[in-house]
Amino acid sequence: MPSSYAVTLWCGCRIYVSCHPRTSLTNTRVLEKRGDGCRVRNHLVGTRLWLWELLPDRRQTNPAVRFEAS
Repeated sequence: MPSSYAVTLWCGCRIYVSCHPRTSLTNTRVLEKRGDGCRVRNHLVGTRLWLWELLPDRRQTNPAVRFEAS
């Protein structure tokens, strides 16, 4: 398991996820880059996100989440 990775959310925002090196448990999720078309007011660069904030918006018809190892 990588010690950190990036997640691109349904809104286009990129999240940096940091994991504990020994346990591989996620300990930090920070908004790294705001998506061009993001309309979520709380998505500010540098903001920590809760796990449920990574879930797709129910109102979206084609929610897509992409994982990228870093």
